[in-house]
Amino acid sequence: MKDHLTETEKSANAAGRVLYIAPSLSTDRRGKPGDGSKEHPFHTPEEARCAIRAMENLPEGGVTVYFRAGEYNLGETFTLTPEDSGEADKPIVWAAYPGEEACLVSKERITGWRRLTEDEKAAPLYGMSGEAKNAVWVAEIPVGRRFHALYENGVKLPNSRMTGSENWQADWLKVRATPDDFGPEGLRGTFDPGVLDMLDGWEDAEVRMLTAIWWNVNAVLKGIDSGENAAYIRSGLTVFYPGWMEQGREYNLLNTPKYLTRGEWCVDSARGRVYYWPENGGDPNDSVIFAPKLRELVRFQGDEEKDGWKRQVRHVTLRGLRFLYSDRVPEDELDPGWLTRNGESPDGMIYLQGVDSCSIEDCVIGYSGAQGIVIDHYAQNCSITGCEIAHTSSGGVYITGYGPGAVDVNRHHMIARCHIHHAGEDYMHSCAVQFFASGMNTIEYNYFHDLPYAAVSIIGMIWTHMRGGIDAIDTQNTFGGKQTMYNPRWNEIDRDAVKDYLAALPYQHSGDTVIQYNICDNYMQTLRDGGALYAWCSGRDKIWRHNCGYRVFSDDWGVRAIHIDDWEGFNDIEENLFHASGATDNSQTNGTRGGRGDGRRTDLDVWDDTLGDNVWQRNVITSGTLPDGYLALRRTIRETAGGWLSVLPGADAEVEDDREANA
Repeated sequence: MKDHLTETEKSANAAGRVLYIAPSLSTDRRGKPGDGSKEHPFHTPEEARCAIRAMENLPEGGVTVYFRAGEYNLGETFTLTPEDSGEADKPIVWAAYPGEEACLVSKERITGWRRLTEDEKAAPLYGMSGEAKNAVWVAEIPVGRRFHALYENGVKLPNSRMTGSENWQADWLKVRATPDDFGPEGLRGTFDPGVLDMLDGWEDAEVRMLTAIWWNVNAVLKGIDSGENAAYIRSGLTVFYPGWMEQGREYNLLNTPKYLTRGEWCVDSARGRVYYWPENGGDPNDSVIFAPKLRELVRFQGDEEKDGWKRQVRHVTLRGLRFLYSDRVPEDELDPGWLTRNGESPDGMIYLQGVDSCSIEDCVIGYSGAQGIVIDHYAQNCSITGCEIAHTSSGGVYITGYGPGAVDVNRHHMIARCHIHHAGEDYMHSCAVQFFASGMNTIEYNYFHDLPYAAVSIIGMIWTHMRGGIDAIDTQNTFGGKQTMYNPRWNEIDRDAVKDYLAALPYQHSGDTVIQYNICDNYMQTLRDGGALYAWCSGRDKIWRHNCGYRVFSDDWGVRAIHIDDWEGFNDIEENLFHASGATDNSQTNGTRGGRGDGRRTDLDVWDDTLGDNVWQRNVITSGTLPDGYLALRRTIRETAGGWLSVLPGADAEVEDDREANA
């Protein structure tokens, strides 16, 4: 009998029960409610979730829910809980129908653009220039609506900025403040004369500010007093380092009418308005202009510690879907339970908390207002494979267990064959992949490029802070808070026994991780004091091997290919090959900090507080001639990975070394 099924239909014949979802505008219901069949699909993922919950038992082979082609504009975060779990042989898979593009977004269109009236032009409008008033368009939005990104026909528009330069070292001014200026209202900072003129009463400004050469915040600015050249800087990020007044304070003022220039926008939430100055002078009513609405598109939420971690989300997969456009939370509204030590937004477009044996496969995650994917607290045996993550406000993948203590329940994750690029657009310390209190993980055959800071980072807690308690922590937020620097579980730590960094290792939970066969290109593009591969105060027995990368150095101060930082020991660093074109000091500035080879000092820079048996073998980092085997290693990684998903802008970035390797 002839098989009449197409190849696409054959590949869509999943084992077990199959349900379908289609956008409401792309199918005709003929007045009938959807039943999840191909002929009468559901129209929201919530409908499919309800249908699965209603099943008395999961069918053999589990359930596959296919999203048919189209855009799904979510009105609220799609949340899966333990009752939405699959089983080992009966998984729940949420997938794009084979051969079709299904995209989950969070968009709120802004319409009704008009020119300013003559009366509005005559008003001060918080320092808006006369040129801007004659060119700007304004649209009404609900009072109180505040967002951090705006898109025109899918292209992200720049927010108004005091300076368009990203060169914070050369072109940004410096805030003035003292340790006595921190308080319950925030950090009272003093700005250069004239910077805040005409902005009294404006409540939507943010200040992007360096608190060290390796950290920044996007703090909310409140209580502007132009007469005193002062305002309250409000941020819950615990990254105000003791030396920030010497190694920081550079800032750029964001989202004000005063500094609005061609191509930029700003939002006035107090009066319910958006101002936009089109680059080409066109009518924005002729374009599709929208702002992201949700902070999280999808959340897997288990029961965490409740009932002894027995009820988590298990055996659920997201496959082949696209997730685009989300917002971020203002820094003075950060969740007090979030870890905030990294100078990044800890939220994520896809957020997994309380999960086991879940996976995200072959998905595109772009334009997140925070991290692309967060795997938080209780999380085990999860995998992220074949995904592309790009153009995120913060990082790519952010994996964080509970803070230092007795609870070690975040481990055994795999990140493989992923393509993570152009991250950290707002939070410059962001990494492609970052771990805290999570161990026994594998990161391999990924392509990481165009990053403001590190590609892979594993971090922990300084042992002296652990021993000394909350008062010993020397870094805080603008309100003086210190707890979320590490979120330690103080009642589980025998502080008297923490006599050195070795005694602190059992509380770190971030060891036994393998980072291998990754390409890291154009790392450390913005900040300093880091490297493509980075470790700081983390657990023991980490393996870094067969990684490679390329970076052109215009300024190589404080940048290394491999950076084994303070209180790091028991790292096995082998056969990594990096080409750092233009580096001036290969052995130190662009080599490895803290490396020992076979128990002997190497020609690398070894700091006194980097201890333990760090093994450094057969690594080559050059600034001129390519390391032997370097092009072959790049080729091997690419061929083994089978290529990478490359959909989002900038995915096709290619360095000279690739052209040579491909030749």
